[in-house]
Amino acid sequence: MQKNPIPTMQQTLNVPIIESAGGLVCNKNHHILLMFKRGKWDMPKGRIEENTGPAESALREVQEETGLNRNKLTIQSELVPTWHTTRHQNTKYLKKTHWYLMEYDGEDDDTAPQVEEGIIECRWIHLSDLPQYRELLRVRIDYVIDFWHQNLAYVPRP
Repeated sequence: MQKNPIPTMQQTLNVPIIESAGGLVCNKNHHILLMFKRGKWDMPKGRIEENTGPAESALREVQEETGLNRNKLTIQSELVPTWHTTRHQNTKYLKKTHWYLMEYDGEDDDTAPQVEEGIIECRWIHLSDLPQYRELLRVRIDYVIDFWHQNLAYVPRP
C-alpha cells in the first residue's frame, strides 16, 4: 500500500510563491536596525529580482530602504527564512523571505528611510531596548531576531 505524500504549503494554499530577501543589520555599537513602516517595526527586505540571488537582493534592499552605504555592509551568515501570505493587485501569494545577518561598518545615524516605500523612520536600537518594541514588531521579524539572539548573537566574529 502506497502512502499519500504530505502536500506542500503551496499545494495546500493553492497560491503562487514569491521570494524576497532582507537583513538583520548590526553595527559596531551592538545595535540592530529597525524601520517603522505601516504602523509596525520591521526590517528591510524586498523581492528577489531576475538573475539576482537572495544574498545580493538582500544587500540591495537594505541599501535602498535604509540609505545605508552598500560598501559598509557585509553578510555574516544566513538566518532562518520566514513565510507569510500577502496580496498584490487582488492576487494572494505565499511569500518566502530569505534573511541574512549583516554587519554595518558605520555609525548609528547613517540612515535615510525610503519614504516612497512607506518607511517613515529607521532606528538603531540596543538589544536591551528590544522589549519596548515588541508590541509593534511584526511577528515574523520577532521570530528572526529571536533566532539570531538565541543562536548567533554572542558567537565571536572572525
